[in-house]
Amino acid sequence: LLDRSGKMVRIDRTNILYRYVMATLGLFLVSFGVVVSIVVNLGTAPLSCAAYVLNLRFPSLSVGTFIFIVNMVYMLVQMVVLRRRFRPRNLMQIPASLLFGYLTDISLWILSGFYPESIPVRLIVLVGGCVVTAIGVSLEVHSKAWMLSAEMTVDAFSSTLGKPFDKVKVVMDSTMVVIAAALSWVFFGNPFGSGHFENFADVLFSRVPGIVNGIGTIIMAFLPGMLMKYVSPALGRFF
Repeated sequence: LLDRSGKMVRIDRTNILYRYVMATLGLFLVSFGVVVSIVVNLGTAPLSCAAYVLNLRFPSLSVGTFIFIVNMVYMLVQMVVLRRRFRPRNLMQIPASLLFGYLTDISLWILSGFYPESIPVRLIVLVGGCVVTAIGVSLEVHSKAWMLSAEMTVDAFSSTLGKPFDKVKVVMDSTMVVIAAALSWVFFGNPFGSGHFENFADVLFSRVPGIVNGIGTIIMAFLPGMLMKYVSPALGRFF
């Protein structure tokens, strides 16, 4: 094939396969981290907030299905933001999002019987989920293969507005939490989830099932990114 300068380049199919295998492993780890945030019932990851609210309201469709739908909305936003800069290769996020939704449902099946009761254990498990998420996202970044629509949307805004990626991601994550809170209010009459909450302690101490926005949401919004500062360089040496 020809590169952008017109020179012939050789495609290493083994290398391409290796990168996609590693990226798929990354997608699975990220999906597993998302599911961990759901089962510990302290508040879900910003990536899955809206999808989880929709699943609680319409349980006939799985969380993974709604994650795919939300990611397709992300892609439409990219098209509006990027316009002519949206390239055909960006459509690869469609199979990536479909795969991610499927892996999320698989992770839910794997952890279907796992519901820790005490708050300390839930927090420890949630931190473990943050570590898994940090490893998964780092694998995605270094593999340069599959990319989720959420990260690509952040990159679209970052490149268009000339703002740092990490700052745009914080804004986007916060926006998704607000949207999930609004959906929860419309569907269930409160911004926290599907349960009946007497006071904030019910949310803080996970006394009611179906918590979407809680302390776990805040932890999942910031801790994986902080852990990536250590995880990503280590994986970079491996790659």
